[in-house]
Amino acid sequence: MSSSTSTSFGSRFTVAVCLLIAVTLATAHQAIAQDKRPIQANDLYRIRTAGDVAISPDGQQVAFVLTQIDSAADAYYSHLWLAGVNGGPVRQLTRGAVRDRDPVWSPDGSKIAFVSNRGGDGAQVFILPLDGGEPWALTDLENGASNPVWSPDGSTLLFGSSLTTRELEEAEGEAERETEGETEGADEAAMWGSLAAIRAWLATNAEQEEPAVITRLDFQGERGLNPIEYWNHIYAIDLERGEPRRLTDGPYDFFAPMFSPDGRQIAFIADITNGVHPDYSLKNELYIMDAEGGEPRMIDIPGYNVFNPSWSPDGTHIAFAARDTTEPSAANTIVGVLELLESGLVGNVEWVSRPLDRGARQYHWSADGSSIYFSAGVHGTVPIYRAALDNGQIRQVVSGERGVLSFDLSGEKLAFVVTQPANPSEVYVANVDGDDERRITDLNTGWLSGIFVQPHRGFWYESFDGRRVQGWLIEPVGYRNNETYPLAVEIHGGPHAMWGPGERTMWHEFQLLAANGYFVLYTNPRGSGGYGYDFKYVIQRAWGDGPMRDVLTAVDSIVARGIVDEDRMVVTGGSYAGYLTAYLVGNDHRFAAAVAQRGVYDLATFFGEGNAWMLVPFEFNAYPWEDPEVLRRESPITYAHQIETPLLIIHSDRDLRTGVSQSEMLYRTLKVLKKPVEYVRYPREGHDLSCTGEPLLRIDRLLRILEFFQRHVRPDL
Repeated sequence: MSSSTSTSFGSRFTVAVCLLIAVTLATAHQAIAQDKRPIQANDLYRIRTAGDVAISPDGQQVAFVLTQIDSAADAYYSHLWLAGVNGGPVRQLTRGAVRDRDPVWSPDGSKIAFVSNRGGDGAQVFILPLDGGEPWALTDLENGASNPVWSPDGSTLLFGSSLTTRELEEAEGEAERETEGETEGADEAAMWGSLAAIRAWLATNAEQEEPAVITRLDFQGERGLNPIEYWNHIYAIDLERGEPRRLTDGPYDFFAPMFSPDGRQIAFIADITNGVHPDYSLKNELYIMDAEGGEPRMIDIPGYNVFNPSWSPDGTHIAFAARDTTEPSAANTIVGVLELLESGLVGNVEWVSRPLDRGARQYHWSADGSSIYFSAGVHGTVPIYRAALDNGQIRQVVSGERGVLSFDLSGEKLAFVVTQPANPSEVYVANVDGDDERRITDLNTGWLSGIFVQPHRGFWYESFDGRRVQGWLIEPVGYRNNETYPLAVEIHGGPHAMWGPGERTMWHEFQLLAANGYFVLYTNPRGSGGYGYDFKYVIQRAWGDGPMRDVLTAVDSIVARGIVDEDRMVVTGGSYAGYLTAYLVGNDHRFAAAVAQRGVYDLATFFGEGNAWMLVPFEFNAYPWEDPEVLRRESPITYAHQIETPLLIIHSDRDLRTGVSQSEMLYRTLKVLKKPVEYVRYPREGHDLSCTGEPLLRIDRLLRILEFFQRHVRPDL
């Protein structure tokens, strides 16, 4: 039995219990056909996901990262795979209980650089020779290495690594640190009587976070504190000599280095000019420096936060992604191109993706430098577009009711990862004009051939104020048009996220609810991405009422079709959607049950205890002391006394994006008020439990939500 399907005794017992529940709940639909069955919770173990697609320099091979779950280890493993553009077997390149990622082809196509934790001491850069042999470690840095970039001649790689402030000072000879041995060997009376010795001893303890000493603004990570300042720097390493050389200096962050086509210069992103600590800064700038190091030159892009630079093939232009700093939350990410003039100056920026009025995700230059290819979220899908630089024309080259999650371009070939309702992840290739499209992997097609996979049926509706909103409906497995069924309403987070056939995150959960007899309804209410800037910005200082009414208008439109049992409707959502679920049931009582997950329920306290606290000033144009009334009005906790719907609150212990005290506050409020509420708290996990958490905990979450819904809409089961 392969490692991806085997189980240890402990996990096998747990999964068996989960399976028993899932099978019991889905029994009514199991007999629909002999050759297919409804999807189950433990099918999570079967889903294989492709990403980080990279096409070879000659356009003939596609490397990609394949991630899957090892059920025995209750862990995710990621490996490099290789597929031929013109067909043939798909080949696994790396193996082991590891997480490999970010493959980058050498210019001659003979090697792949990638990042892996296979060394056991954090992530390092490895080199994989394609003519045979095992991967070998190129770097061995204490704080790890990331984002390898080849020089045009293949002799050197750039990469990023971080240093603490003290490490940076020591490396530059600016400070000397008293060692633990010196402290231990000091005379005890002198040690406790010397302020310098006391400070050194306290500093050593703080470096080990025993205790954590916090002086910075952004002191929270995703699952733990970030009290120590780390600065990301750019290094170069010669493959022959193997000795890394740091190219950047100072207590600043440097990101995304890219060699110019002639290898003489490097473009990168940093914030080193305004004297503001990065915790307070909203603006990174574009820089160019000599490839051997030296003083970088800033290229100012006024009013924009810049990231991900890329040289044109002839080195005369630089493209980059950017966001307007005046609207840091709702603004679209756009792709700009500037010309590098012979005089050393730069030309005007051409915003090549702006006419689309959608947020760009990933972009690449065409081989001849005449256009930019970019992906963007549009009406629930994620197509690839080509923007011509000579006339500004934008044309869709990869489309359909699906989403492109990763893509690369080489010569006349495109390689891209697709998600769609029928299949969560496969790799495709096409010509750069979009024709001759072919799927080159069978990652999920085999096991899905025996599963009922329900399509997503899109529709538009007019909301309460005349605004057009898009939604999708998934039919329950075994649907008969002369019967009514329960309805599960799923709400997305963000608030500026976008759901649709082109988003993969909810693929399994949606299909599981449909397999257990639910209509599944989801929408992109006002505030969602994929419909332009104005559609996102309209919820500024108004998170609750408008989006809630958009969702409820969609529910009304489905109920009007006569296919839903109005007494058996449920609603759920996570993050901002946890917020909106709690807000909704505090203002509307039509649902039989609700599940609010990892939500924000009191915006004023959210400012103080979550690492996404900047959403408060960004989305409400005020800090809590400046306009407490708007935060009170928009907070679900304000309406908690009106909740009558049975509510399950889900949160994770280590969630520092929307801090766990949010869930405690809502739960305690409802318990004091003797409302129907339950609270589930997951150990060890952060905000992204539903997508990247421990697999068994993810399955527990799915089945716990399903059981809670069934308890309230199908008490006979």
